[in-house]
Amino acid sequence: MSSRRKFLRNISVAAAAAMTTRLGAKNSFADLPADPNIILPPRLQKGDLIALSAPAGAIWNEDSIQKATLALEGAGFLVKHCDSLSMKYGYLAGDDDFRTAEWNDLFQDEAVKGIVCMRGGWGCARIAKNLHLDMLAHNPKVITGFSDFTTLLVGIYARTGLITFHGPVGNSSWNDFTLDHFLRVVVEGEAIKMQQPSTDPLTIYKEGKAHGRLIGGNLTVFNTMMGTGFLPDLNNTILFLEDTEEEPYAIDRMFTQLELCRITTSAAAILLGKFTDCVAEEPIKSFPIDEVLKQKVGGSLVPAASGFNFGHIADKFTIPVGALATFDTSDQSLTLDYPCVS
Repeated sequence: MSSRRKFLRNISVAAAAAMTTRLGAKNSFADLPADPNIILPPRLQKGDLIALSAPAGAIWNEDSIQKATLALEGAGFLVKHCDSLSMKYGYLAGDDDFRTAEWNDLFQDEAVKGIVCMRGGWGCARIAKNLHLDMLAHNPKVITGFSDFTTLLVGIYARTGLITFHGPVGNSSWNDFTLDHFLRVVVEGEAIKMQQPSTDPLTIYKEGKAHGRLIGGNLTVFNTMMGTGFLPDLNNTILFLEDTEEEPYAIDRMFTQLELCRITTSAAAILLGKFTDCVAEEPIKSFPIDEVLKQKVGGSLVPAASGFNFGHIADKFTIPVGALATFDTSDQSLTLDYPCVS
């Protein structure tokens, strides 16, 4: 074991001890299963300060900032608008040095209890290597987003063991479904059972029940992370993946790459999202996206399904990256082993 891993595990133990005073009888650490590789961020509470930041694409629709602010303030939080929300540098919210410095400052700022990524696009991978993740491990906090933010969600967990949250971004639809599930995970600290609505059932490729570590996010971004050192061990994971506005052949190519790298074949389960607007420019010359997913995942030897509510859709579950969970096709549910905040 490297000295770095020993150091981070020691941080996890120390953080757990320090956070015990924040726990009620409902969720004491004595009730949690042994999982020494993780750090739980402190749960959010009313009055906590949440930072809205844009580590990737520039924000061209300022109304989305106000919308996110109202949603978070309505839930009882204070909101900090980071400078990146107003920065324009091509398609990025400021140059790489600026965005890196902003996130390192947020990691260090003890007043900031949570960070919500404002939007995806592209740019998170450009700052990943220069983030002070040891600082974040010393000062853990709730970090949430999706899409391009997959790089940081998965990379932070891989490098520090800190649970991150694949959930709404600032310009998401903060509807009742999305906000309720977000608060249940990061405020109430529920070991939540996320059950797909019966009005919108999953497509089941392989029935069964599987237990594993939740790793995933946006398929395109996830594939670009291979070979970077920002991916954790991918054996026995519940691999959750989604995408939007990609041609079916591109989805085919990316799943084929995962297969050739033995990532899908080593997973404990495969849980796909909805793949919104993944329509061929010339449909007559293409497979439809549903057929591509069936071809690439339909022959899975482990429990597998598509259509789960996360990612680029209105009604989103908040999925803790790095947490242990159980996926069960019999009732189309994903259940956390333990609370993912302290």
